[in-house]
Amino acid sequence: MSMLINAVAPIALFYGLRAAGVDQWTALMLGLVAPAVAVVHSVITKRRIDMLAGLIVTVLLLSVALSFLSGSPRTLLARDGWITAVAGIWILLTIPRIPYYLYALRTFTGATLRERINAAWRDTPAFRRVMHAGTVIWGSALLLDAVSTVILAYTMPVDSVPLIGALKLVTLIILAEVISQVIFRRKGVPLLPAEPAEPAEPADANSGQDGR
Repeated sequence: MSMLINAVAPIALFYGLRAAGVDQWTALMLGLVAPAVAVVHSVITKRRIDMLAGLIVTVLLLSVALSFLSGSPRTLLARDGWITAVAGIWILLTIPRIPYYLYALRTFTGATLRERINAAWRDTPAFRRVMHAGTVIWGSALLLDAVSTVILAYTMPVDSVPLIGALKLVTLIILAEVISQVIFRRKGVPLLPAEPAEPAEPADANSGQDGR
């Protein structure tokens, strides 16, 4: 859902508006609508502004302000890089407390495996290092995307940047997922506590009377 709102929707809107003859600056500006609405919806439903949402709103407002001052569509294109940088920095800042990768594993696993993950995180320093490594991989991937996005924004033709940037981001996300999963399966899974055996079913009380 996040990818659809923050990547697919703005790109589809940009190229749709460009095909309709809308200028680059306006098409890019209207592409901010979906991410902005998503942040506002998150704030309303959660009734609080978390750190990531607050940072994204700040970056959006600053990019819009700078774009109005410069009138350049490239400033809006660079905005995608700043947002990705915010996400990457936020992920890295989670390392001292609850690493992002641990949070992701807890979110996308079943109750039994989640309990084993929590136990390994609590009791096994080596497992905590794996969680830190996964978090560093994801944060670094997003920071790499941020730097390359800003470079593309000021060097490539404006109309080609949104598509190239989206393909680049998807590629980096896939690489981060594959590398972090390989590390987790090779070094993290062996550190998980054994799954508790299911209790044996009680013997049939009437079995001893069979054959009488």
